[in-house]
Amino acid sequence: MENSAGSSFYIQYNDFRISDDKSGYRLTDLGPYSGTADTVILSCPSNMIYGNCTCQATCEDPEVSTGCQTTCSDGEMCICREGFLKKGDQCVPPEECNCFIEGQGVVPSGQTQVNGDCTIRCQCQSDIVTCDNNYRCSPGATCEERGGVRQCYCNDGYTGDGQNCEVVATDCADIYNAGISDGGVYTIKPTDWPGSPFEVYCNMTDGGGWTVFQRRVNGSQDFYLGWDMYKDGFGSPSHELWLGNDKLYYMTNNKNYQLRIDMVDRDGSPYYATYGHFRISNENDGYKLVGLSGFSGTAGVGEDALAWHINRAFSTYDRDNDGWNAYNCAERQRGAWWFGQGNAYTNSNCRTHELYCNDWSLGGDTCGWCSYSDLNGDYHSSTRGTDIHWQSIPGYNCNIAYTEMKIKPV
Repeated sequence: MENSAGSSFYIQYNDFRISDDKSGYRLTDLGPYSGTADTVILSCPSNMIYGNCTCQATCEDPEVSTGCQTTCSDGEMCICREGFLKKGDQCVPPEECNCFIEGQGVVPSGQTQVNGDCTIRCQCQSDIVTCDNNYRCSPGATCEERGGVRQCYCNDGYTGDGQNCEVVATDCADIYNAGISDGGVYTIKPTDWPGSPFEVYCNMTDGGGWTVFQRRVNGSQDFYLGWDMYKDGFGSPSHELWLGNDKLYYMTNNKNYQLRIDMVDRDGSPYYATYGHFRISNENDGYKLVGLSGFSGTAGVGEDALAWHINRAFSTYDRDNDGWNAYNCAERQRGAWWFGQGNAYTNSNCRTHELYCNDWSLGGDTCGWCSYSDLNGDYHSSTRGTDIHWQSIPGYNCNIAYTEMKIKPV
Protein backbone atom coordinates (compact mmCIF):
# COMPACT_ATOMS: atom_id res chain seq x y z
CA MET A 1 0.00 0.00 0.00
CA GLU A 2 1.03 3.64 -0.38
CA ASN A 3 -0.15 6.63 1.61
CA SER A 4 -0.62 10.20 0.46
CA ALA A 5 3.04 11.00 1.27
CA GLY A 6 4.15 8.40 -1.23
CA SER A 7 5.34 6.03 1.49
CA SER A 8 4.77 2.36 0.70
CA PHE A 9 4.16 -0.30 3.36
CA TYR A 10 2.76 -3.80 3.76
CA ILE A 11 0.78 -5.95 6.23
CA GLN A 12 0.98 -9.75 6.32
CA TYR A 13 -1.23 -12.28 8.19
CA ASN A 14 -0.13 -15.88 8.30
CA ASP A 15 -3.56 -17.63 8.67
CA PHE A 16 -6.27 -15.94 6.63
CA ARG A 17 -9.68 -17.77 6.66
CA ILE A 18 -13.34 -17.05 5.87
CA SER A 19 -16.50 -19.12 6.44
CA ASP A 20 -18.86 -20.54 3.81
CA ASP A 21 -21.91 -19.04 2.16
CA LYS A 22 -24.31 -20.16 4.89
CA SER A 23 -22.24 -18.28 7.44
CA GLY A 24 -22.00 -15.19 5.27
CA TYR A 25 -18.31 -15.56 4.34
CA ARG A 26 -17.37 -14.47 7.80
CA LEU A 27 -13.68 -13.58 8.47
CA THR A 28 -12.90 -16.35 10.90
CA ASP A 29 -9.10 -16.06 11.34
CA LEU A 30 -6.05 -13.94 10.43
CA GLY A 31 -3.25 -15.53 12.36
CA PRO A 32 -0.04 -13.74 13.46
CA TYR A 33 0.57 -10.22 12.09
CA SER A 34 3.77 -8.85 10.52
CA GLY A 35 4.66 -5.91 8.27
CA THR A 36 5.87 -2.29 8.12
CA ALA A 37 2.69 -0.40 8.79
CA ASP A 38 3.92 0.61 12.25
CA THR A 39 7.12 2.23 10.78
CA VAL A 40 5.55 4.00 7.84
CA ILE A 41 6.49 7.63 7.20
CA LEU A 42 3.22 9.50 7.36
CA SER A 43 4.56 12.63 5.63
CA CYS A 44 7.78 14.07 4.12
CA PRO A 45 9.10 17.60 4.75
CA SER A 46 8.38 20.41 2.34
CA ASN A 47 9.64 19.92 -1.24
CA MET A 48 10.25 16.20 -0.60
CA ILE A 49 8.53 13.00 -1.65
CA TYR A 50 8.91 9.44 -0.51
CA GLY A 51 10.89 7.30 -2.93
CA ASN A 52 13.81 4.98 -3.54
CA CYS A 53 17.10 6.06 -1.99
CA THR A 54 19.32 7.63 -4.66
CA CYS A 55 22.22 10.05 -5.08
CA GLN A 56 20.79 13.52 -4.65
CA ALA A 57 21.91 16.75 -6.24
CA THR A 58 23.01 19.37 -3.72
CA CYS A 59 23.68 23.10 -3.78
CA GLU A 60 27.41 22.28 -3.57
CA ASP A 61 27.27 19.65 -6.33
CA PRO A 62 24.18 20.23 -8.49
CA GLU A 63 25.34 17.82 -11.22
CA VAL A 64 26.43 15.07 -8.76
CA SER A 65 29.86 15.18 -10.43
CA THR A 66 32.01 14.58 -7.34
CA GLY A 67 30.43 11.29 -6.28
CA CYS A 68 27.40 10.21 -4.28
CA GLN A 69 27.08 11.89 -0.88
CA THR A 70 23.80 10.14 0.08
CA THR A 71 23.92 7.39 2.73
CA CYS A 72 21.15 4.83 2.25
CA SER A 73 20.16 2.81 5.31
CA ASP A 74 16.81 1.71 3.85
CA GLY A 75 15.59 1.18 0.34
CA GLU A 76 13.16 4.11 0.59
CA MET A 77 13.37 7.55 2.12
CA CYS A 78 12.25 11.16 1.74
CA ILE A 79 14.04 12.62 -1.28
CA CYS A 80 13.97 16.00 -3.00
CA ARG A 81 11.28 16.58 -5.57
CA GLU A 82 12.45 17.03 -9.16
CA GLY A 83 13.98 20.47 -9.71
CA PHE A 84 14.98 20.90 -6.05
CA LEU A 85 18.45 20.63 -4.49
CA LYS A 86 19.53 19.37 -1.08
CA LYS A 87 20.75 22.14 1.24
CA GLY A 88 21.58 20.68 4.61
CA ASP A 89 18.48 18.74 5.71
CA GLN A 90 16.17 20.69 3.44
CA CYS A 91 15.28 20.65 -0.23
CA VAL A 92 15.25 24.09 -1.81
CA PRO A 93 14.76 25.55 -5.29
CA PRO A 94 18.08 26.39 -7.04
CA GLU A 95 17.64 30.13 -6.50
CA GLU A 96 17.88 29.58 -2.74
CA CYS A 97 21.38 28.06 -3.07
CA ASN A 98 24.15 30.46 -2.05
CA CYS A 99 25.99 30.19 -5.41
CA PHE A 100 22.98 30.56 -7.69
CA ILE A 101 23.34 32.84 -10.73
CA GLU A 102 20.31 34.02 -12.67
CA GLY A 103 20.32 32.51 -16.14
CA GLN A 104 23.17 30.12 -15.37
CA GLY A 105 21.97 28.06 -12.45
CA VAL A 106 24.07 26.92 -9.50
CA VAL A 107 27.87 27.09 -9.67
CA PRO A 108 29.36 23.99 -7.99
CA SER A 109 31.46 24.68 -4.91
CA GLY A 110 35.11 25.32 -5.76
CA GLN A 111 34.44 25.53 -9.50
CA THR A 112 34.01 28.19 -12.15
CA GLN A 113 31.23 28.56 -14.69
CA VAL A 114 31.09 30.59 -17.89
CA ASN A 115 27.87 31.88 -19.43
CA GLY A 116 26.63 30.95 -22.90
CA ASP A 117 28.49 33.57 -24.93
CA CYS A 118 31.63 33.49 -22.75
CA THR A 119 31.32 37.06 -21.47
CA ILE A 120 30.95 36.31 -17.75
CA ARG A 121 32.94 33.85 -15.63
CA CYS A 122 31.77 33.12 -12.08
CA GLN A 123 33.38 31.18 -9.26
CA CYS A 124 31.94 29.70 -6.07
CA GLN A 125 34.21 29.59 -3.03
CA SER A 126 33.02 28.99 0.54
CA ASP A 127 29.39 29.51 -0.55
CA ILE A 128 30.21 32.93 -1.98
CA VAL A 129 29.95 33.57 -5.71
CA THR A 130 32.12 36.15 -7.48
CA CYS A 131 31.87 37.02 -11.17
CA ASP A 132 34.26 38.49 -13.72
CA ASN A 133 32.15 40.47 -16.17
CA ASN A 134 35.20 41.24 -18.32
CA TYR A 135 35.83 37.63 -19.32
CA ARG A 136 36.38 37.53 -23.09
CA CYS A 137 37.80 35.11 -25.65
CA SER A 138 41.04 35.92 -27.42
CA PRO A 139 40.80 36.59 -31.19
CA GLY A 140 42.50 33.21 -31.61
CA ALA A 141 39.94 31.37 -29.46
CA THR A 142 36.40 29.97 -29.68
CA CYS A 143 33.64 29.93 -27.05
CA GLU A 144 32.43 26.34 -26.87
CA GLU A 145 31.80 23.37 -24.61
CA ARG A 146 34.41 20.61 -24.38
CA GLY A 147 34.07 17.68 -22.02
CA GLY A 148 31.07 19.30 -20.39
CA VAL A 149 32.93 22.54 -19.65
CA ARG A 150 32.03 25.77 -21.48
CA GLN A 151 34.77 28.38 -21.76
CA CYS A 152 37.14 30.04 -24.23
CA TYR A 153 39.46 27.54 -25.94
CA CYS A 154 42.44 28.45 -28.13
CA ASN A 155 42.04 27.42 -31.76
CA ASP A 156 44.41 25.02 -33.53
CA GLY A 157 47.70 26.74 -34.17
CA TYR A 158 47.39 28.79 -30.98
CA THR A 159 48.33 28.15 -27.37
CA GLY A 160 47.15 29.77 -24.13
CA ASP A 161 44.26 29.83 -21.66
CA GLY A 162 41.54 30.96 -24.08
CA GLN A 163 41.60 34.57 -22.93
CA ASN A 164 45.14 35.00 -24.19
CA CYS A 165 46.10 32.89 -27.19
CA GLU A 166 49.36 33.20 -29.06
CA VAL A 167 50.35 31.76 -32.41
CA VAL A 168 52.32 28.55 -31.94
CA ALA A 169 55.61 28.71 -33.82
CA THR A 170 56.24 25.75 -36.12
CA ASP A 171 59.98 25.93 -35.54
CA CYS A 172 62.71 28.21 -34.20
CA ALA A 173 62.85 30.12 -37.48
CA ASP A 174 59.32 31.42 -36.77
CA ILE A 175 60.51 32.62 -33.38
CA TYR A 176 63.60 34.28 -34.84
CA ASN A 177 61.55 35.93 -37.59
CA ALA A 178 59.21 37.32 -34.93
CA GLY A 179 62.12 39.40 -33.67
CA ILE A 180 63.36 37.13 -30.87
CA SER A 181 67.12 36.70 -31.09
CA ASP A 182 67.92 35.23 -27.67
CA GLY A 183 68.86 31.57 -27.76
CA GLY A 184 66.99 29.35 -25.32
CA VAL A 185 64.07 26.99 -24.78
CA TYR A 186 60.84 27.82 -26.63
CA THR A 187 57.58 26.02 -27.41
CA ILE A 188 56.75 24.99 -30.98
CA LYS A 189 54.19 22.89 -32.82
CA PRO A 190 55.25 21.80 -36.32
CA THR A 191 52.73 21.86 -39.17
CA ASP A 192 50.36 18.85 -39.01
CA TRP A 193 51.98 17.60 -35.78
CA PRO A 194 49.20 15.51 -34.15
CA GLY A 195 50.46 15.90 -30.59
CA SER A 196 50.70 18.80 -28.18
CA PRO A 197 53.20 21.65 -28.56
CA PHE A 198 56.62 20.76 -27.19
CA GLU A 199 59.79 22.49 -26.02
CA VAL A 200 62.91 22.83 -28.13
CA TYR A 201 66.17 24.69 -27.84
CA CYS A 202 66.54 27.49 -30.38
CA ASN A 203 70.11 28.27 -31.40
CA MET A 204 70.17 31.87 -32.62
CA THR A 205 73.78 31.91 -33.87
CA ASP A 206 74.94 31.42 -37.48
CA GLY A 207 72.01 33.36 -38.91
CA GLY A 208 69.57 32.35 -36.14
CA GLY A 209 66.43 30.22 -36.16
CA TRP A 210 68.04 26.80 -35.72
CA THR A 211 65.92 24.07 -34.08
CA VAL A 212 68.28 21.76 -32.16
CA PHE A 213 67.43 18.05 -32.32
CA GLN A 214 70.64 16.48 -30.98
CA ARG A 215 73.32 17.56 -28.52
CA ARG A 216 76.17 15.85 -26.66
CA VAL A 217 78.04 17.76 -23.97
CA ASN A 218 79.42 15.60 -21.19
CA GLY A 219 77.90 12.12 -21.37
CA SER A 220 75.34 12.72 -18.60
CA GLN A 221 72.51 11.39 -20.80
CA ASP A 222 72.49 7.74 -21.86
CA PHE A 223 72.14 7.49 -25.66
CA TYR A 224 72.24 3.68 -25.85
CA LEU A 225 68.45 3.47 -25.85
CA GLY A 226 65.73 1.63 -27.73
CA TRP A 227 63.49 2.43 -30.68
CA ASP A 228 60.60 3.97 -28.75
CA MET A 229 62.91 6.35 -26.89
CA TYR A 230 64.41 7.59 -30.15
CA LYS A 231 60.93 7.81 -31.65
CA ASP A 232 59.56 10.04 -28.87
CA GLY A 233 62.77 11.78 -27.85
CA PHE A 234 64.65 12.05 -24.57
CA GLY A 235 66.92 14.32 -22.57
CA SER A 236 66.65 18.03 -21.85
CA PRO A 237 66.23 20.74 -24.53
CA SER A 238 68.85 22.87 -22.79
CA HIS A 239 71.37 20.05 -22.32
CA GLU A 240 71.90 16.61 -23.88
CA LEU A 241 69.01 15.42 -26.01
CA TRP A 242 67.51 13.64 -28.97
CA LEU A 243 64.33 15.51 -29.98
CA GLY A 244 62.56 12.46 -31.39
CA ASN A 245 62.32 10.86 -34.83
CA ASP A 246 58.56 11.41 -35.08
CA LYS A 247 58.98 15.15 -34.52
CA LEU A 248 61.89 15.27 -36.94
CA TYR A 249 59.82 13.50 -39.58
CA TYR A 250 56.89 15.94 -39.32
CA MET A 251 59.21 18.92 -39.42
CA THR A 252 61.34 17.87 -42.38
CA ASN A 253 58.35 16.78 -44.46
CA ASN A 254 56.38 20.01 -44.16
CA LYS A 255 59.15 22.44 -45.03
CA ASN A 256 62.47 22.25 -46.84
CA TYR A 257 65.13 22.21 -44.14
CA GLN A 258 68.88 22.62 -44.11
CA LEU A 259 71.05 20.83 -41.57
CA ARG A 260 74.01 22.10 -39.59
CA ILE A 261 76.24 19.92 -37.42
CA ASP A 262 78.72 21.52 -35.03
CA MET A 263 81.44 19.50 -33.32
CA VAL A 264 84.30 20.34 -30.97
CA ASP A 265 87.17 17.95 -30.33
CA ARG A 266 88.81 17.29 -26.98
CA ASP A 267 91.49 19.84 -27.78
CA GLY A 268 88.86 22.56 -28.22
CA SER A 269 89.07 22.74 -32.02
CA PRO A 270 85.68 23.36 -33.72
CA TYR A 271 84.36 21.67 -36.87
CA TYR A 272 81.10 22.03 -38.73
CA ALA A 273 79.18 20.42 -41.57
CA THR A 274 76.20 21.98 -43.35
CA TYR A 275 73.77 20.43 -45.82
CA GLY A 276 71.43 22.43 -48.00
CA HIS A 277 68.75 19.74 -47.77
CA PHE A 278 67.84 17.26 -45.02
CA ARG A 279 64.81 14.99 -44.66
CA ILE A 280 63.86 11.66 -43.06
CA SER A 281 60.94 9.32 -43.80
CA ASN A 282 58.25 8.09 -41.39
CA GLU A 283 58.34 5.24 -38.89
CA ASN A 284 56.85 2.71 -41.31
CA ASP A 285 59.82 3.37 -43.57
CA GLY A 286 62.28 3.16 -40.68
CA TYR A 287 62.91 6.93 -40.43
CA LYS A 288 65.17 6.53 -43.43
CA LEU A 289 67.61 9.33 -44.30
CA VAL A 290 65.94 10.07 -47.64
CA GLY A 291 67.15 13.61 -48.23
CA LEU A 292 70.73 14.89 -47.83
CA SER A 293 72.66 17.13 -50.19
CA GLY A 294 74.75 20.26 -50.51
CA PHE A 295 77.60 19.47 -48.10
CA SER A 296 80.05 22.16 -47.04
CA GLY A 297 82.14 22.79 -43.95
CA THR A 298 85.30 21.85 -42.13
CA ALA A 299 84.24 18.47 -40.71
CA GLY A 300 85.85 15.91 -42.98
CA VAL A 301 87.56 17.86 -45.73
CA GLY A 302 87.32 15.87 -48.92
CA GLU A 303 85.04 13.28 -47.32
CA ASP A 304 81.40 13.72 -46.30
CA ALA A 305 80.86 11.42 -43.31
CA LEU A 306 77.06 11.56 -43.44
CA ALA A 307 76.57 11.04 -47.19
CA TRP A 308 77.39 7.33 -46.88
CA HIS A 309 74.21 6.95 -44.77
CA ILE A 310 71.78 8.29 -47.41
CA ASN A 311 68.76 5.99 -47.94
CA ARG A 312 69.64 3.94 -44.88
CA ALA A 313 67.04 3.34 -42.18
CA PHE A 314 67.51 4.30 -38.56
CA SER A 315 68.61 1.48 -36.25
CA THR A 316 68.58 0.92 -32.51
CA TYR A 317 69.75 -2.10 -30.55
CA ASP A 318 66.16 -3.41 -30.43
CA ARG A 319 65.25 -2.53 -34.06
CA ASP A 320 68.01 -3.71 -36.42
CA ASN A 321 67.49 -2.06 -39.83
CA ASP A 322 71.10 -2.00 -41.03
CA GLY A 323 70.64 -4.80 -43.58
CA TRP A 324 73.67 -6.72 -42.31
CA ASN A 325 72.33 -10.08 -41.19
CA ALA A 326 75.59 -11.09 -39.56
CA TYR A 327 75.74 -8.18 -37.13
CA ASN A 328 73.57 -5.66 -35.28
CA CYS A 329 75.46 -2.43 -35.88
CA ALA A 330 73.57 -0.41 -33.25
CA GLU A 331 74.42 -3.04 -30.67
CA ARG A 332 78.04 -3.33 -31.82
CA GLN A 333 78.57 0.41 -31.78
CA ARG A 334 76.36 1.09 -28.72
CA GLY A 335 74.46 3.83 -30.46
CA ALA A 336 71.51 4.60 -32.72
CA TRP A 337 72.00 5.96 -36.22
CA TRP A 338 71.40 5.45 -39.92
CA PHE A 339 73.66 2.39 -39.96
CA GLY A 340 74.19 0.23 -43.03
CA GLN A 341 75.97 -2.94 -44.09
CA GLY A 342 79.64 -2.14 -43.97
CA ASN A 343 82.53 -4.53 -44.23
CA ALA A 344 84.72 -6.93 -42.29
CA TYR A 345 88.43 -6.80 -43.06
CA THR A 346 91.79 -8.02 -41.79
CA ASN A 347 94.49 -5.65 -40.60
CA SER A 348 97.16 -6.11 -37.97
CA ASN A 349 96.20 -2.75 -36.47
CA CYS A 350 92.78 -4.10 -35.57
CA ARG A 351 94.27 -5.16 -32.25
CA THR A 352 94.71 -1.52 -31.25
CA HIS A 353 92.29 1.36 -30.72
CA GLU A 354 94.36 3.63 -32.90
CA LEU A 355 93.35 2.39 -36.36
CA TYR A 356 89.85 3.87 -36.51
CA CYS A 357 87.79 3.93 -33.34
CA ASN A 358 84.56 3.40 -35.29
CA ASP A 359 85.84 -0.04 -36.38
CA TRP A 360 85.07 -2.79 -33.91
CA SER A 361 87.10 -5.91 -33.33
CA LEU A 362 85.86 -9.28 -34.53
CA GLY A 363 88.79 -11.03 -32.90
CA GLY A 364 92.43 -11.27 -33.84
CA ASP A 365 93.33 -9.09 -36.82
CA THR A 366 89.73 -8.85 -38.09
CA CYS A 367 87.69 -5.65 -37.81
CA GLY A 368 84.20 -4.61 -38.89
CA TRP A 369 82.51 -1.30 -39.58
CA CYS A 370 79.04 -0.12 -40.62
CA SER A 371 79.13 3.67 -40.40
CA TYR A 372 81.16 6.69 -41.41
CA SER A 373 79.55 8.64 -38.60
CA ASP A 374 77.59 8.04 -35.40
CA LEU A 375 77.07 11.01 -33.12
CA ASN A 376 74.87 8.96 -30.78
CA GLY A 377 77.56 6.50 -29.70
CA ASP A 378 79.13 6.18 -26.27
CA TYR A 379 80.60 9.38 -24.91
CA HIS A 380 84.41 8.97 -24.61
CA SER A 381 84.15 5.21 -24.67
CA SER A 382 87.16 3.07 -23.88
CA THR A 383 85.66 0.15 -25.82
CA ARG A 384 86.78 -0.01 -29.42
CA GLY A 385 84.09 0.73 -32.00
CA THR A 386 81.51 2.28 -29.68
CA ASP A 387 82.62 5.92 -29.43
CA ILE A 388 81.03 9.01 -30.98
CA HIS A 389 82.71 9.36 -34.34
CA TRP A 390 82.84 11.34 -37.58
CA GLN A 391 85.06 10.17 -40.44
CA SER A 392 88.22 12.26 -40.96
CA ILE A 393 88.02 14.18 -37.68
CA PRO A 394 91.60 14.32 -36.30
CA GLY A 395 92.16 11.83 -33.51
CA TYR A 396 91.24 8.64 -35.35
CA ASN A 397 87.71 10.00 -36.03
CA CYS A 398 86.67 9.85 -32.40
CA ASN A 399 88.27 12.78 -30.64
CA ILE A 400 84.87 14.46 -30.20
CA ALA A 401 83.75 16.19 -26.99
CA TYR A 402 80.73 18.17 -28.20
CA THR A 403 78.10 17.76 -30.93
CA GLU A 404 74.99 19.69 -31.90
CA MET A 405 72.67 18.86 -34.80
CA LYS A 406 70.08 21.45 -35.83
CA ILE A 407 67.78 22.39 -38.70
CA LYS A 408 66.11 25.49 -40.10
CA PRO A 409 64.06 26.19 -43.23
CA VAL A 410 65.89 26.95 -46.43
